[in-house]
Amino acid sequence: MHSYRFFTKYYDQIVRGSGYDLEAEIELIDHLINRFTLHRKNIFELACGTGVVAKELIKLWYNVRGLDLSWHMLEKAKENIWEDRCFHWDMTNFEIDQAQDIVLCNYNSICHLIEWEDWLKMFNCSYKSLRQWGLLIFDINTIWEFENITRDFSSFFNIWDDTVCLEMEKKNFRDLWVDIWDEKYEKRTDFSFYRWLVKMFIKTWKKQYELVEEVVDENSFEIEDIKKALNDIWFDVLHLEDFHKWDVDQESERVYFVAKKR
Repeated sequence: MHSYRFFTKYYDQIVRGSGYDLEAEIELIDHLINRFTLHRKNIFELACGTGVVAKELIKLWYNVRGLDLSWHMLEKAKENIWEDRCFHWDMTNFEIDQAQDIVLCNYNSICHLIEWEDWLKMFNCSYKSLRQWGLLIFDINTIWEFENITRDFSSFFNIWDDTVCLEMEKKNFRDLWVDIWDEKYEKRTDFSFYRWLVKMFIKTWKKQYELVEEVVDENSFEIEDIKKALNDIWFDVLHLEDFHKWDVDQESERVYFVAKKR
């Protein structure tokens, strides 16, 4: 099942839980904004999830609004930020009523767009939503990171009375659920992506366990291709930063991009 219907319940405990430093991430985002622009009031966050990042940025006096495609995520987000700040939109097709200072897409959320054409749509929508010299800030899990995870990875989390197992595998495009076969995909047998398999063993009122499974698809692309695409859309790529070790190299796992609208 392709959704966050059940996984949303455990998302913050797992993704923002053990080994994750939310404070360091907020500090980095704030640092990048202050370093590369004097205009720092309005932020629009793409794929805002449960709203925990927006909540912390609001504490720093940013005016933050956000969108997410998952209704379940948005329900959680409304617990962290005001309801009128959350919108049920697609990050590949959105319009904002006023030009923004910053468009933010955090925690490799852009990687949920598994096709390159959708990355380009997100870049274009962001460009149209920014004022002149506004910033697009986003981070990715690199191909290096995804390839390492798929080699040998499984994690178990005990949360309340339930157990959640995460595994990742590399998939071929033909593994996607396609309702209507399109001719443009016939020659794309080499197209691959990465799939999280989420297994949740949920304790029922009968004190038995029910297995619920969901999948979350992700993908990434070469850093040089991303930089070129941004440049073609009239962004200037100002900065790349490895979240873990500052300098970006071929073994970087998570990379932040800072691009300015010309």
